[in-house]
Amino acid sequence: MRVSTRIIYGFGMLMIVVIAALAYQVHIIYKMQSINNELSSVNFSATRVIQKMEHETDYVEDFVKKYFAVNGDPLYERELDSLKKDLEVDLAQLQSKAKLARERDSIDLLGRIWNEFWILWHDEKVNVHPDAEDTDLPISLQNALNNIRAQSDSVSLAFQSSRDEQVNQAAAAGHRAKTVSMVAGAASLLIAVAVAVILVRAIADPLRQLTHGTRRISKGQFWHRLPVDGGDEFADLARDFNAMAQRLSELDQMKKDFVSHVSHELKAPLASMRQVFLLLLQEIAGTLNDQQRRLLRLSNNSAERLAAMVGNLLDVSRMEAGSMEYEIHPIDLAALAQTVAEEFEVQAREKNIQLAVDSTSDASADCDRDRIVQVLGNLFENALKFAPEGSAIAARIQHNEDGKLLVSVTDSGPGVPDEHKTRIFEKFHQVKKGKKIAGQGVGLGLAICKTIIEAHQGSIWVEDNPTGGSVFSFTLSAHDSSRAESNDSISVAGQSR
Repeated sequence: MRVSTRIIYGFGMLMIVVIAALAYQVHIIYKMQSINNELSSVNFSATRVIQKMEHETDYVEDFVKKYFAVNGDPLYERELDSLKKDLEVDLAQLQSKAKLARERDSIDLLGRIWNEFWILWHDEKVNVHPDAEDTDLPISLQNALNNIRAQSDSVSLAFQSSRDEQVNQAAAAGHRAKTVSMVAGAASLLIAVAVAVILVRAIADPLRQLTHGTRRISKGQFWHRLPVDGGDEFADLARDFNAMAQRLSELDQMKKDFVSHVSHELKAPLASMRQVFLLLLQEIAGTLNDQQRRLLRLSNNSAERLAAMVGNLLDVSRMEAGSMEYEIHPIDLAALAQTVAEEFEVQAREKNIQLAVDSTSDASADCDRDRIVQVLGNLFENALKFAPEGSAIAARIQHNEDGKLLVSVTDSGPGVPDEHKTRIFEKFHQVKKGKKIAGQGVGLGLAICKTIIEAHQGSIWVEDNPTGGSVFSFTLSAHDSSRAESNDSISVAGQSR
């Protein structure tokens, strides 16, 4: 599922829950408003009608008593007829406001009791004589009026019970609305958290893999591939990334093949050129004047530098291909460092630089002699390039705290900036300060040193010299003389970087 689809589904579910909760809230609010309207427009109106009928009942009783007291005065009879009509209207109005069966039943019963009262009224009023002495209200009418009042109270109680029930319904609806709101809020929170977790995982994990892959590609590890799972946007990006890495790998291999081929092709003519320069400088082909000798020496030096560059390129090609082999022997590093220092004495005297080697008594290490010579040569050569005239370059060999031999070459040059201390060991990386120094290489020497030292299970680094300049250091495994040697030498294949 695509990430955009997941986002739509996730937020769609969240919106459905929120909209459903909102719709329920609106329904409850509308229902409570209906109950309130009904209470105000129906129940209260019915209560007023019941109260009016109770007053009219009192008037009926009063007029009936007066009718019998004055021995049948037609005025009170007309008043009673008018009250009868008003009561019929009130009963009809009360019946229209009844919503429940018990309310309607109570009102119907009240209507029947009133009808019975009016029938008794008609029966009793004909018995009134002008000269009658008994003017009290007949017992039947009095009982009928008492029944009317009792039933009026029943009707009032029915409406009050209905009102209380509606109030309880409103309270229950409010409680349900509160519960639904809390449940909907909790559900929305859980859905939001679930959607956030799913989306973060769906986005963060592929981005983390892409970041890791990009860093590895930037380090030249073009064989790295991203996992292609699913059919979302990140899977498409991973496929494009892998295609890019494949193309970069092909281009890198083409570059390596080209460099290796060209280096091999240049090696033979360079050897011929160096041999010709050597023969000419030895005046085998004839005598030379000073200017000719100077020009030949400059050309020979340029050929030597070019041969060193070609050799470095070939070494890098072998290292990247994993085909470089190391012959491990117990080597006296002090003597080896002294030998390498002597090779640079001529260059050191030209710049009035003093070379010194300081070593402990036991400085034997298990290493490949030629490769360590190459490392020390690169370090001495770099120190001579950057050290000022009249300064000193010191090589020191001592035992490290972890039991390894620590070899350091100290100079008084311009030093290495902090931001370059790690990158200086990468291929083709150079620290540029002003214009290029004459004789400066292409940035392969330290990269080769790093590969050689790491193949010996050691490490190499650079740090600042407290008195100014740099200190290049590397470690090698010290030779254990008590260990039994099964072979005179050990051949180790170098690993590609």
